[in-house]
Parts: sequence; structure tokens; C-alpha cells
Amino acid sequence: MATQKLGFKIAVKNAYKLCDFKPAYGIIFSEYIKFYDFWGITDIDIVFGRMSEFMTEELLGKYDVISVRNDYPTGSFMLFKNNILINNLFKKSKDYKKVFQSDTHYCFDECNFKHNFLQGGVDIFDIDCDIESMHHVIKKEEAMNGLKAHFDLLIIEGLPGQLKFEKGLLTFKNEFEVLLHHLILYKANRYARKKEWKHVPNIFYIDKYLIRKSKSNSIKGFLVYGIYNKIIPYLNKLIFKWEYTISNILFIKRKEFRNNSYKLNGLDIKIANNEAKENLIYFNGVKANNQLIKSILNKNSFFVQSFPSVKYHLNEDKGELIELRINGLTQTFKEENFNQFS
Repeated sequence: MATQKLGFKIAVKNAYKLCDFKPAYGIIFSEYIKFYDFWGITDIDIVFGRMSEFMTEELLGKYDVISVRNDYPTGSFMLFKNNILINNLFKKSKDYKKVFQSDTHYCFDECNFKHNFLQGGVDIFDIDCDIESMHHVIKKEEAMNGLKAHFDLLIIEGLPGQLKFEKGLLTFKNEFEVLLHHLILYKANRYARKKEWKHVPNIFYIDKYLIRKSKSNSIKGFLVYGIYNKIIPYLNKLIFKWEYTISNILFIKRKEFRNNSYKLNGLDIKIANNEAKENLIYFNGVKANNQLIKSILNKNSFFVQSFPSVKYHLNEDKGELIELRINGLTQTFKEENFNQFS
């Protein structure tokens, strides 16, 4: 369908690549949205509150594009006015065909993975980017052609805890009503409990590492809250510190891994070897001056000396380099052009 609607052959080899096509959904799914004033994009790891309290008639009547962050377009939830101009907005990027015809995920719907720079207040046009993303397009069209874009912080991300969902109402700290909570970092945290419910209750609580049905002032709620939010993370962090400390004392240098690059969301980690066949590590082309220390618990795991809060686990058979942080965040970097059957 996308190839037919866009008029050229597209490349999609994994589900994550679909994010690049989100700005084109107004064209790709035009038959499905033709009776609506707006169309939107979202992710499936979202807990929504009362949308009509935030996406008001006044707001919808005033703006063409609505983002729920103040610093960049939000691919996790964003609204577009359903008209020819806005539906074709993505074509204002000089790189949209390059993006759609490439296997590479460029974060085209947002900002080419430059989130940290933008959160720090840097202008997107002052950042070296691989492609012209929707952030470039929207800002340029705002300045030159009068596009009306609304950027406001209506989303809660990270692991704040203290969220309550009650019959459609989502609140933070029992004080502030919020539009939505994005569970992206909850999913990526190995301390967080992932449990499927057969039936989603009308009331539930989102803690830092636990989503529960029971109130924290009940006996069951108090116990599960303490176990999953306090005790288990504390013990895991203690083991992590112990593993690093003992590994650092023994100081067994990491060897034997092949030269390879591993990529994730615009980041690049390269494993290399020196003349003594000891492994080295590069972050986005910059060599870390610290030694790689073999973990005492797993022969394929290692630490970078002087970085006690991060551990790496390399699975060369799967082409994966897993980054494990002491705070529970876990990220998997993939070997470029990896073929498990080669």
C-alpha cells in the first residue's frame, strides 16, 4: 500500500523502521481518514488519560500540527490537520525519499535521534544531522510559510512513579492531570515487572518498577510496592556494584572479541583490538582510554574501567551488544548487516 501511495518502492525490514513512515500516514491511509478533521500517530506503549481535556476544540481549531513535547515532534503521539498541505508536509524534506527507500531507521518522524541536544536547548539547525527530519520541516515551515505548530509538554516519560489511572483519568502525584504516560523506559528497564493482565482494571497504579492493582495502603499493595520498587532493585544494584568491584580488583583484560560495530538509534559502539589482541571500545568513533575488564560472572560480559555504572554483554552469534546500566536501563545494539545464517 505504501509503495503504491507514495509512488516508489519503499524499504521496511523491521517493525521499528515503520516509525519513519508515520508522517506519511495521511497519504498512505487517506481512504480511512477522509471523514475526519485530524489524523494522528501514536505508539502502542502508551497509557492515555482524558484526551478531550487537552486536545480541545480551541486547540484543534488553532493549530495544524500538535506535538506533546515542547522541544521536538513526538512520534509517540502527534496530531496533524487532515488537509492536502499537512498530509504532504513530509515531502518538504529533501531527504524523504532517501529515508523511505533505505533500510536504516533515521527517526525521521522526530529529529534524527538528536533528542539530547534539543532537550538541552540547542537549535536543530545548529546540529549536524544525517537527514532533514520532520523537526527541520516543521520549524522551517513555521518560519517561512505560516504553519501553525503547537509544542507543549503534555507527556510523562521516564520512570517517575506516582501515576494513577482511574476510569480514564490519569494523574501524577494525585495532583496533576496528564494526557499520557509513555512506557518506553519502563519496558527497557530490567528491574521493572512486566506482567500481562487478562483484564485491565478500571483503576491501577504505575510505580517506578511496577504496575499494580492494589492500593499502597492495603497490606498486599504495601508488600508488592516494597518488594518490586525497593528491595529487588536494591539487591540488583548491590550485586552490580560487587561484580564491578571484584572484576576491577582482578583486572582481567578483555580479549578475543572480533572487530565489529554495533548501532542503536544513531549511536555507534565499536569493538576493536590492539597489537596485544586486547579489546578496545569506541563510542561514536571516539576511543575510550580505559581498559576493558572481563566480568567475573560471565565470560562474554565486561566493564569499561572507571565506568562502574555500565556493563556490556556481547553475543557475537546473535550480533548483539547489550548495554546494562546499574539503574536498570537495558539497550541492545545490533551489528550492522548481521546475518545469523552466515
